[in-house]
Amino acid sequence: MLYFPQLTTGSISQFPVTRKNQRRTITNILPDGSDLRMEDSGAAQVTWDLTYTHLTSDEFAGIQQLFEAVEGRLGTFTFLDPTANLLNWTEDFSQSNWTADPLLQTGANVQDPFGGTGAAQMTNTAQIPQQIRQTIAAPSSFRYCFSVYLRSEAPCMVAMIPASQAESQGSFAVGSTWTRAITSVKLASQQDGITFGLELPAGCSVAVFGPQVEAQLGAGSYKKTTNLAGVYTNSRFDSDALALTATGPNQHSCTVRIKSCVEG
Repeated sequence: MLYFPQLTTGSISQFPVTRKNQRRTITNILPDGSDLRMEDSGAAQVTWDLTYTHLTSDEFAGIQQLFEAVEGRLGTFTFLDPTANLLNWTEDFSQSNWTADPLLQTGANVQDPFGGTGAAQMTNTAQIPQQIRQTIAAPSSFRYCFSVYLRSEAPCMVAMIPASQAESQGSFAVGSTWTRAITSVKLASQQDGITFGLELPAGCSVAVFGPQVEAQLGAGSYKKTTNLAGVYTNSRFDSDALALTATGPNQHSCTVRIKSCVEG
């Protein structure tokens, strides 16, 4: 699997990032003058303009190697949107993207930290820990930030999955006020796909809201998702030439445009 590379800073992009969503509507004009309009789902696409400065030679080489591997615009790769949440269905844990252990009960329409009802109540009715998790089609070796809002009437410890062995923030104390648990993860494994989720100890009941995964060091503002998230597996470069400017020793700049069909 080919992926657009992550910089040594742990991010996909630098500022500024420009993202453009394109949609198309098909109109059929009937003999009586009325018209029927329908979205052309096959024409939907997203475009990113990424501007890089002060890239090291190794960082630019990573972009160049991907460009050569896909032969410019010809081949496809997976792009992790630096402006988006990489998880699907962040406020509906009944969707098939989420896998829950059999004795973890999940209820919806619970008041969330922003005054809405997007949170879920999760209760472990087992005598052993129970998990809920989601796997995304992204490389396990990237740096990720995983965040989620948690609250519990009875104090308990909730583990975040995966918890990097190099970090001490894998488990969080949850109390009666909403707290955003955040952990930074970089695994040593080299696999296609990585799983994120929560593990509740026996008897624990926790209100959960806004799980978010980002391919960067820290947590951004929460972004709700449904069936579309920030993992684009059908992405292409929008040019057959990759322009590079050397601004100094081991210092480079370039601008990359990436396009992806919207799937789902």
